[in-house]
Amino acid sequence: MQTFIYGMLGLPLVFAFVAISGFFNNSVLHILNRTIATIVGGIFVKMLMQMPPGEVFNSEYFYLDALSIWVLLIVVVLYVASAWVSKSYLVREHKRGYLSRTPKLIGRYYALYHLFILTMMLVLLLKNLGLMWVGIEATTLISALLVSFKFTRSALEATWKYIMVCTVGICLALLGTMILYYAQLTATGTEKALSWLWLSQHGDLLNPSLTKLAFLFIFIGYGTKVGLAPMHTWLPDAYSEAPSLISGLLSGALCTCSLYVLIRNLIIVIPTIGTAFIMDLFFVFAFLTIAIAVPFVVVQRDIKRLLAYSSMENIGIMIVGLGIFSSISVGATLLHMFNHALIKFVLFYIAGTVIQEYQTKNMMRIHGMVQEAPHTATFLLMGMFAILGMPPFGLFFSKFNIIFSLFKDGQYLLGSLMIFLLAGILIGILYHVMRMLCGRAKRKAYADLLDHTDTPFLAVLLIGSIIVGMGLERIPYLNSLLLEASQIVVGGVHI
Repeated sequence: MQTFIYGMLGLPLVFAFVAISGFFNNSVLHILNRTIATIVGGIFVKMLMQMPPGEVFNSEYFYLDALSIWVLLIVVVLYVASAWVSKSYLVREHKRGYLSRTPKLIGRYYALYHLFILTMMLVLLLKNLGLMWVGIEATTLISALLVSFKFTRSALEATWKYIMVCTVGICLALLGTMILYYAQLTATGTEKALSWLWLSQHGDLLNPSLTKLAFLFIFIGYGTKVGLAPMHTWLPDAYSEAPSLISGLLSGALCTCSLYVLIRNLIIVIPTIGTAFIMDLFFVFAFLTIAIAVPFVVVQRDIKRLLAYSSMENIGIMIVGLGIFSSISVGATLLHMFNHALIKFVLFYIAGTVIQEYQTKNMMRIHGMVQEAPHTATFLLMGMFAILGMPPFGLFFSKFNIIFSLFKDGQYLLGSLMIFLLAGILIGILYHVMRMLCGRAKRKAYADLLDHTDTPFLAVLLIGSIIVGMGLERIPYLNSLLLEASQIVVGGVHI
């Protein structure tokens, strides 16, 4: 297993150095990019075959259980998908986009992209909370270079905001981690400092006041990285200005990794501080995040910012599911993480294609896509239905179970409020999408640029969301993995 882990981490690192070296032309880099991602995907499948859902791998630095494997599955799936569709996207940008004047930037893009994937996988494999924090900080530094990749004024402004806000948040998370370490010192001594496994087994020995203070800083810190309001101000700008493939990874993979680290800390503190404080804290920030997203969705003009505020909505839903902290809600949250990642990656890729076809982000200038770009229009409509939680897509089932958990827990007012807010999001998104798809075209599309390489992977991601949502019980490994991951989060806690 250790060899597999080194292989998954080493291959992207080696390719990053190859890509930045300039020894190979773009055609070779495209092939190597797909090859490396596919090999890493194959290594991950081999790991799954040798490690049933109930088993754990534990070494000096690395730790794998059902929860980390579930999130690692999300990252690897997006890694392979993004690697295979990246050539089409970059070639189109080379012809008429920001790469037209500097084609050598493709090597730099691939280097940063693989380092970004590497840092996210590292976060999910480490078992020390301090090293996890280092990994999250590394994702910020690498992704900041990707957000500013176009090197325009707006991209640099978005990067500056991203670095400033997320750095403040990560510093707060570091402060919380240090306070948690002090609580560990006073309770159990210096043995296995900040080891997640050790702390989760001895969390009930920690000082409640210190632990509550530590988790408050940890929640605000990693909540900033996730995109919770009011610490969300970096998110719409960064998602809008980053290359569309990176926007999909920021929303689908990086957000998920940050949420994973928050969950790991949550498991430690729950036995000490209980669920009441957690529920109140999570509900306040979650509903604030969803409520802030609603008006910005309704008045939005930028298609990528629209998807960014949709991400905020789904982040809020996942935080609500964790706040309820029942087996049903936690399982639904983990399922929501998976489906949201797949669907949002598809939507950001399609948004990038729309921008390439019409040379504008402004949705008010785009009409008649059904006639002008039917393939892109089809995937845009399917993706929007999916992200809104329409059946049979997977988000319908996870949203339903989270809202059901609210009512089951007696939170009737909050359950009704969530339905009302989600209805506002639905109306706003459908309004914008139908305006783009229907009517007479006022701005001609360059062409229907979605090609035969893109279509299968985008279709597989959308169909995968349907299968995982509707037929998870018929996929024994995934079903067992989700159940085990849910039990890791809520296990030992009596609700």
